[in-house]
Amino acid sequence: MVPAYEIIPLIVGRIFADKGMMTYFLNYGQPIALPVVFWYIKGGDKKILVDSGATSEIMNKIWHGGSEDIRTFEDALRFVDLMPDDIDIIIQTHLHFDHCANSSKCKNAKIVVQEEELRFAYQPHPLIAAMYSKELFQDLKFVTVKGDAEILPGIKVVHVPGHAPGSQAVSVDTAKGKAVISGFCCTSDVFDVPKEMKVNWPVITPGIHCDALKAFDSAMKVKGIADILIPQHEIKMAGLKSIPGDGTKNDESKHWE
Repeated sequence: MVPAYEIIPLIVGRIFADKGMMTYFLNYGQPIALPVVFWYIKGGDKKILVDSGATSEIMNKIWHGGSEDIRTFEDALRFVDLMPDDIDIIIQTHLHFDHCANSSKCKNAKIVVQEEELRFAYQPHPLIAAMYSKELFQDLKFVTVKGDAEILPGIKVVHVPGHAPGSQAVSVDTAKGKAVISGFCCTSDVFDVPKEMKVNWPVITPGIHCDALKAFDSAMKVKGIADILIPQHEIKMAGLKSIPGDGTKNDESKHWE
């Protein structure tokens, strides 16, 4: 029997950016604070995380907009009564610095990543090479997948290239349908296109990408398979106690109020 999982958002910090970096062609000049979040998949025999976040010390070396810590990775895990050594699997949506910096703390974890993403991360194109810091991932115990793949019954990865060559969404079976963590950096604005837009797009291309056309197609793919959409930097989702749930906010959400 396939478990009905819950997804628990765990915020470790926030990163400051221009809103247009989340939505191609839109919202430039609007400052925004984005949650730096990882996710615990609750319900099965394995202790599974999606991504691991990063500290402001690491992010501020790379990100010109700045960032700040809310709590440590270890303190975030204590919300779900776990310690880093308890983690069995980390699914890396991609290997940008703000998504993988804490993964090395989980000494017993296997790290699931797209084969294409790992290859690119070691030899990135100069245009986005700053997003990849090899010292953050070079010693991890990787398990590579190629394309869409089942990780465990009820948990699948879906290849969604564009933001990064090997971005992967994570589809999780819940009591209320498939909850899908986008796998690429975006807010809900990518999926909720303003009616007043003269161009009739069903989605917006995420603002940070290595291939705008693939990024658009991947946003369409995620929108098409998800019963519950979880944009990776959307505070309305990261600020919930659980997904699916009753809409109760977690303690971290106060930082955006």
